[in-house]
Amino acid sequence: METNTVNVCDICAHEKWFSAYAASKCTVESANPHGDVGPMHLKIRHSMAVLENAKGMAACENFSPVQRRVCLLAALYHDVGRFEQYLRFHTFKDRESCDHGQMGVRILKQEKRLTDEAPLVRKAVLAAVALHNRFALPRWLPELTAIAAHVVRDADKLDILRVMDEHLSGPGPYNPTVVLSLPDTPGVYSEAVLRAAREGRVAAYADLRSVNDFRLLLGTWFFDMHFASSRRQFVEDGHALRLLRGLPALAPYGQIRQVMLEKLGALRDASSF
Repeated sequence: METNTVNVCDICAHEKWFSAYAASKCTVESANPHGDVGPMHLKIRHSMAVLENAKGMAACENFSPVQRRVCLLAALYHDVGRFEQYLRFHTFKDRESCDHGQMGVRILKQEKRLTDEAPLVRKAVLAAVALHNRFALPRWLPELTAIAAHVVRDADKLDILRVMDEHLSGPGPYNPTVVLSLPDTPGVYSEAVLRAAREGRVAAYADLRSVNDFRLLLGTWFFDMHFASSRRQFVEDGHALRLLRGLPALAPYGQIRQVMLEKLGALRDASSF
């Protein structure tokens, strides 16, 4: 039984293909005299980090071997559409380019990456890739698809927190593409983002008006963490806490900044979630 579990969860061949595919897209971008391959390199690192997050969650949650395989494949491939998106549009903003989840599904089908997988696995992976970037998942999904989609969404958010923490808390300038080209202007804010945080729900990308809004939106992701293991990692990693500390201590952010810092700090110090 143990041997079968190991084999089912071995996706090394898929990882090798993904690395080669991403490298080929980076080569195309590097050949562009006006190109910037940096954001694509970030996506490669991000994809592998999301896979590692998914592996950790799968180890903590009571998943079957097949469920684990679907989760790992969906995590690896969740952003495979980002490379073609960036080559075509030089942005990661779906609203200004294309739905990168749907793009990923098209690429996986064109490249026949899942043809050797069982039909149940293939269908669930494609669905999870297609759905991972939705604001909210449909209520009624097949169990296998729902588990994979939730794992990918949690694992994705956890690593985006790392990426944003490194960019916004670091000493150097950050890449505008990473912060969706939002202005870093103290007086610019979104009341809709503030309201979502006060009401304990996830803020929407469409409502972002500034980098500070983005910091707060990232903090609200805690309300959408599906698994106990991902909620624990959200707090223990410390990325969200650092991002929230970077918000102004004065109005309009000051009060909700303090509330969320206290909430996450208390959870971090607690022995269980």
